Amino acid sequence: MQEDLPSVRPVIATVIYVARVHARWQRALIVNAGPKALGRGVSTMPLLDISSYLERIGVNDVPLSVEGLSRLQSAQTRAIPFENIDPLLGSEPDVSSEAVFAKLLNGMRGGYCFELNRLYQSALDAFGFQPVRRLARVRMGAAEGGPRTHLAMVGTIDGTSYLTDAGFGGPGPISPLLLDEDAVQIAPNGQFRLWTDVVSGERVLSRLEGESEFPLYGFDNAYVGDPDIEAANFLCATWSGSPFPSHLMVNGYDGDTRIGLFDAHMTLESGGTSERREVSGATELRDVLRNRLGINIDPVQVERVWARITPAPGERMG
Repeated sequence: MQEDLPSVRPVIATVIYVARVHARWQRALIVNAGPKALGRGVSTMPLLDISSYLERIGVNDVPLSVEGLSRLQSAQTRAIPFENIDPLLGSEPDVSSEAVFAKLLNGMRGGYCFELNRLYQSALDAFGFQPVRRLARVRMGAAEGGPRTHLAMVGTIDGTSYLTDAGFGGPGPISPLLLDEDAVQIAPNGQFRLWTDVVSGERVLSRLEGESEFPLYGFDNAYVGDPDIEAANFLCATWSGSPFPSHLMVNGYDGDTRIGLFDAHMTLESGGTSERREVSGATELRDVLRNRLGINIDPVQVERVWARITPAPGERMG
């Protein structure tokens, strides 16, 4: 019996760690809900299954520190890809916590920002990072943004705020950035800068590309509630002016290689080098989505996606 003890110690430690995280989250919910919550139960908000989440992103523990926040953001970004397959195939994603947990954790799918950062918000909350939601205007190189169609997250550690985003479909940072710092900040996947647009009043996230800056998105401090997210999700999934119902957009990782898809155009980035080429057909698309990015999609869905992104000339739907 004594010989078996070392082998079970890591399991016991993990169980204790998960229990402590759940207890910490329960206490936070009571504090945030106020005295009335004590008389009616803590909250009806579904709790994130911490052990399933950690297993999904390949992390054992998340300390309440900058290192822990970086570990969390990088791990989720690498493990759960950005993808808009549902709206591309005509389905509006359900962005409730229950649906997001089922799809991204149990269903082994990816999602777009309203799903990815809904999950990430729950994780940030569970680990004590005091998440605040922000609705951003995507710029992707433009001088100003469009409608508020990107959900970003701000986390706090010891009174210091960080932009921490695990749901952007573009070339954003995979580690947190100091929110109020204007100088260039270095992430594992590039150099970035946050600056204030004096016209819109937004904090703008830019990626440095050589001597130039490429603005990704901008956001302000407006309160974001569930109805705002539901409305933005409906707009993104159904509006003819939105790219999501008409174009395949995927961003994820195969090891250290970032894979980006825009329809059949594929970008591979690794070790400072970039390769762009065309996906050859539905078979290669299925290999990229399922085998390289780990997206649980069946062959019939892949064929439907391929038909959407490679119609006959003049016949593109949407």
